[in-house]
Amino acid sequence: MKMTIPTIMKTALIMFFCAFFVVGCTKAPTTPEEKEKQQVLHELPLEYENFRKVIGWVSDEEVIVHAGEGNEDTLYIFNLFSGEMTTLYEADAIILAAVISTDQQKIFIQMVNDENRELKIINLLGTVEQQTTIKTNGYLNINWNPVNQDNLFISYYKQEQEMIVQNWNITTNEITNVESSSLTPIWYSANLYLYVDNLNDFSLQTGELYMGDIRTNKVTPIRSQVTNFYLNNDTFITFSPSDFSEDELLLNRQYPFMVDNGFVAIPKVSMNDRLIFPYLTQSSREQAIYGITSKEPTQLEVNSGEFQLSKFDFDSQKSEPVIDLPDNAPISISKDGNYCLYGWRHEYMIDLKEQELYPLIKAE
Repeated sequence: MKMTIPTIMKTALIMFFCAFFVVGCTKAPTTPEEKEKQQVLHELPLEYENFRKVIGWVSDEEVIVHAGEGNEDTLYIFNLFSGEMTTLYEADAIILAAVISTDQQKIFIQMVNDENRELKIINLLGTVEQQTTIKTNGYLNINWNPVNQDNLFISYYKQEQEMIVQNWNITTNEITNVESSSLTPIWYSANLYLYVDNLNDFSLQTGELYMGDIRTNKVTPIRSQVTNFYLNNDTFITFSPSDFSEDELLLNRQYPFMVDNGFVAIPKVSMNDRLIFPYLTQSSREQAIYGITSKEPTQLEVNSGEFQLSKFDFDSQKSEPVIDLPDNAPISISKDGNYCLYGWRHEYMIDLKEQELYPLIKAE
């Protein structure tokens, strides 16, 4: 039977729409993995001269950013993937230090202006929950208690040889002295803390590990030949020069506490005969431990060295290089373990899956 032109056109249109419908219906939905790949890191919407520092993580997608102009500083919450930045707290003063609590719910702020030297605790809504004053104009060392978030150590040098170490109880707003011969005691539990006494050794080649108790204000020596350490939840790693090679620093993992459970040897880094310790980070309990390591033994007064982010395997006593980095600078990993802040001002982001380094702000 001979088909007319209108019939042919009608048939062709029906076939076209059927094919379109089939293609549309068979298109695979976007998987969570594809969505994750589509996430793009945004740069900070700030002028470079106003950028102070990225303070740290408050979620897997958000960080606290410190910025300022003149003598007035501001804290922002910045979403790395949406690019949205909201004002958290505006200070009519210079913010010298800001530290996020372990549960990522509170922020310690040290502020200085012509009249006051204030310490404040704010929440993620920017509400001031506690405040007090302090006499020093210098930077404070801060360590939040990971178990009892209402306690934190504050420490500083009052004079060149006079060290002040105190505990701030946020609930009672009381500040009490803490027994420590180190400026950087680290909380171990709700009441116990650890520190290293380097015994006035400028080179930091020697040291003794102590445990203190804020309830009794007494300290107890618990291990010798420890020059520094890293502590995160149940992860406890001591640093000590190698007995086998002058060019190595030993990282000893201990689990349970004070029970040796593997080690990694890394190239030693020093400056003017003084040990430079690596920066370490871990997302959560029993997860991978990363650190900044040098590719070879380095004396920084001679050359700047070559550094990399490494992933440690204490069972096999090896470290796996992840990505080359320009310096031995601080790092802080997100709790999901996907991204890591890097840099003296945390001005870079490391994508651990893609092994790429991204600037968070454009340099001038």
